[in-house]
Amino acid sequence: MGYGSIPSRHADLLHQGSIQRNLVKIVIAAWHLKNFNVGIGRYARELIEALGSVDQTNHYDILLPQPEHPFTARPNMRYRVVRFPLFRRRFWEQVAPLMVGPYDVLHFPYDSCVAWKRGKFVTTIHDVKPLLFPELRPRTNLNSRIEDWLVGDRWQTIDQVITVSEHSRRDLLAHVPLRPDQVSVTPLGLDAGRFRPAEHRHEGRPYVFCVAGSDPTKNVGVLVEAFATLPADLRNRFDLILAGDVCKREDIRAAIARRGLGAQVKLVGLLSDADLVTYYQQATVFVFPSLYEGFGLPVLEAMGCGCPVICSNASSLPEVAGEAAVLVDPRRTDQLTQELARVLESIELQLSLRERALARSKEFVWERTAKQTVAVYERAVGR
Repeated sequence: MGYGSIPSRHADLLHQGSIQRNLVKIVIAAWHLKNFNVGIGRYARELIEALGSVDQTNHYDILLPQPEHPFTARPNMRYRVVRFPLFRRRFWEQVAPLMVGPYDVLHFPYDSCVAWKRGKFVTTIHDVKPLLFPELRPRTNLNSRIEDWLVGDRWQTIDQVITVSEHSRRDLLAHVPLRPDQVSVTPLGLDAGRFRPAEHRHEGRPYVFCVAGSDPTKNVGVLVEAFATLPADLRNRFDLILAGDVCKREDIRAAIARRGLGAQVKLVGLLSDADLVTYYQQATVFVFPSLYEGFGLPVLEAMGCGCPVICSNASSLPEVAGEAAVLVDPRRTDQLTQELARVLESIELQLSLRERALARSKEFVWERTAKQTVAVYERAVGR
């Protein structure tokens, strides 16, 4: 019997078998990301949701720490809860992927490694900050020792690395034993449905806004100092609002008190998504003076909300901001003071920055990030 005469039912079965052989089974280990609204948690949330939107072919097992999650139900995505004790988390982190059955690709959407694997291993390394600033994350606790004991030479287990900027790729290739063909750049995206301009601006006291973590490389002390050294008649027309874990830093609180800014600097702490958007939308300017970033998502979020941006000219931030922000040397308080004053005093400059920011933000979409990530998965398995 010739191929052309195979009965249609048998041909359908052959076609289905071919599809099954061609699809890639991917496990994404997101179980320890209990907060999907900040940092790497936000990256994992947005990436997984976008993967479900752009890839209906491959099969995904998403490992989560609790049954409540923000993801859309999809026929090719299975959400599985993996609970394990915090004690010796690095050990359970290694074991859990072995419990889900065979897979083609295991993806850790954060900087970690595996001791045992059943397929190819992909990890997202957002930056090399732990190598450049080892004092920020000393590897002396029990979890780190367990990881080192289990894995040994962590770089030998990695098949492909995803990173989020060309700057981070250059840093990786300069500081770790990876080949150029192992490292792919997938820039982050922006949820334009969430981070968008306000329909109406609120009447209220205008403010300068910054959101940052507690990491000293966020360099928020320089912003406090720059705000303090603005001409008094200009500074007194604005508040400075700080959000995020930076608000827990005693040195920042001390600097505010020392400069006599307690009435003008507001520490609002961690914000919900909705509140964060509102603060971006209503700010006169967003300032991000970080010394080192792998990407710099807050800059993109602020631009998407139509907020003028002043940011550091260091690391990846020029890649993100392009020509849509005012760039400053993060180690020069005088330069930040000068540019901050220039933006605050000029409505025309604010409008120009808003227009450029909105145009720039449209270049970053999570669907593109997801498509590039799928290409990495398929490259890892030789497709």
